[in-house]
Amino acid sequence: MKKILIFIFLFFGAFLFSQINTNHLEFLGEDFVLNGEMVRGYFVYADKTSDGYRKIPAKGEGDICVDDVSRAVVTYVEMYEFTRDSKYLDLAKKAAKFIVQMQDYDGDFYNFAYVDGTINKTGITSSKQHSWWAVRAFWALSKISKYDFTFLENAKKGYELLSNYVDAGLLNGVGDQTSVYILGLCALNDLGINVKNEIRNSADAILGLYQYGFFKTYKDKILWHGWGNRYVEALVESYRVLKDKKYLEYAKKALEIEGPIFLSTGFIYEISDKVKLFPELSYAVESITVGAIKYYLETRDEEIGVLASLMAGWYKGLNRLGKPMYGPNGEGYDGMEFAHINYNAGAESTISAVRTMLFLEIMPDKLKKLSEGKLLKSYPLQVLEAEAGDWGLSDVQVLVDAKFGGSSALSFEDNVRLKFNVSPGVYDVIIVGNGGYDFTVVSGYDKVTGSLNGSYVHLGELKLDQFRVILKGAGIIDQIILIPEKIGVLTSDISAFYENGKLTLKKENVEAKVVENKTESFVTFDKMDNFILFNLENVLNNNGIADSINEKGNFDNLGSVLGSYLPQEIIEKIKDYKIPFKIHENGNDNIRCNGQVLKFEKTFVKNLYLLVAANHGNYNETFKVNDKDFEVEIPDWCSEKIDIISEFYLNSAY
Repeated sequence: MKKILIFIFLFFGAFLFSQINTNHLEFLGEDFVLNGEMVRGYFVYADKTSDGYRKIPAKGEGDICVDDVSRAVVTYVEMYEFTRDSKYLDLAKKAAKFIVQMQDYDGDFYNFAYVDGTINKTGITSSKQHSWWAVRAFWALSKISKYDFTFLENAKKGYELLSNYVDAGLLNGVGDQTSVYILGLCALNDLGINVKNEIRNSADAILGLYQYGFFKTYKDKILWHGWGNRYVEALVESYRVLKDKKYLEYAKKALEIEGPIFLSTGFIYEISDKVKLFPELSYAVESITVGAIKYYLETRDEEIGVLASLMAGWYKGLNRLGKPMYGPNGEGYDGMEFAHINYNAGAESTISAVRTMLFLEIMPDKLKKLSEGKLLKSYPLQVLEAEAGDWGLSDVQVLVDAKFGGSSALSFEDNVRLKFNVSPGVYDVIIVGNGGYDFTVVSGYDKVTGSLNGSYVHLGELKLDQFRVILKGAGIIDQIILIPEKIGVLTSDISAFYENGKLTLKKENVEAKVVENKTESFVTFDKMDNFILFNLENVLNNNGIADSINEKGNFDNLGSVLGSYLPQEIIEKIKDYKIPFKIHENGNDNIRCNGQVLKFEKTFVKNLYLLVAANHGNYNETFKVNDKDFEVEIPDWCSEKIDIISEFYLNSAY
């Protein structure tokens, strides 16, 4: 009977977790000799190609890093715990051997190594710093030690090192690293090594960083990263060990606010003295989502279970672009930008995707299926870039610098009036900028005045529709951040909102209609020799070729007003082709393709020539002519495959 029960457990374990696909992760894997020991690591990057993926090292850093291998060890140990399939434990052990060989005599770790066995000991992202890669290694070695005690001494050496850099509970004085440190401590405590006081000190220190639903990185300034947002998981694990409910209370408060924000706005990249929305990273999704699922598993709180499943749905297409971020072969795509997906799939993104899918599989079916819903409507946090406003005749200068929210901001030395349009509603308003100046925000008959004497000012709630911002003095205005009184999403299954200080969920039964973005336009054409040239003036929607002196362009930065572009000199190069492409030199000069349909009078042609390029990667796209599909390979505009730009450098607005 015992053998039968074991067989049934293994059978159902394999069935339940059949959707977890590690094929791409193992494609990234590499066995090699390091310090005389056979180890296994995972390549940092993998670039999408026309026929699959190509493993890529981190240029100037190495092929494989402790950061990623530590993530793999943790994930494979968890896969073994949930499935009891020994192959996952074997993979975890092989990877843990790499981490051990990267540990120095003092307990600290180097980060990068090459598959030829060389360790990068001096690089800024690889040298010993008792920082990110050391604390991730400590967590991984503590986890694997539960099943193989040969790694315990290395885990303890890592702990002894890191504990020297803990002050007032915070590792290196920062909250994000401390959250990972707590996870390592909890795993160490599970081995019978009593570190409960250390767990309590660090967990309490994290509680002291809580502000407005988020946990700050530093005590004395605002900085938060999506990729460092592992606080909830750390607090849930702290509760599991210490049974102190205050950790669950803070974790829930954060989830109730962060969940609706991320679902509606996207998984924000950074919050500091500005808000940077993109890129949305797989790592950021996993960091908060696994924590939310762990919270549900610990408490069986249905509301948090709903949020967790919805956030996990980002990988299945429950996101702003409606596209899956988890590939058919287990790829975790590297990021989502304003209007496109980065289909490269390196170790960090892939491990994050696999780990999230693993925890999602543990959820009850009624919650798990929410991750497969369709996003119907969002009520997001809005970030208005100042340079996107209408400043009329105001005397302003556009400053281009990556330090600003959208890579640019407005500088002024006198009065400025900016106009914006937003959906009517009540918003909490924050103005971001620099300098000392007065301002007035006017909307209808309502107005509010204030002064900016730092990097931002919080105005409070305002009823807005079309509104103006009047600035008096001199300074810089970067962003206007609008937080709606109701923030969240409506999906085909449920609505999830944070409003009036609480989380509100409501079941929905809405048919998710597939909306095809097929803007139809009729275009004419002219005849030239043996060619016909389409007149596309009315459908051009982007300016990607510009004069760096008199005009700025934007080919690749769809989430902002300015970006990189091609110099106008390239037009002469285009004319060297034997095909007479019709190029527009002023204003919009290309089409950002998004399902448009071009119609024209019936004519017969032998060949159709396209002057095309992609941004952020090489793609195979389908062009439909009448009812016939043609697959076209479109190289990245920086690619060597595009001979037309070989003589030019891209001009950057960043």
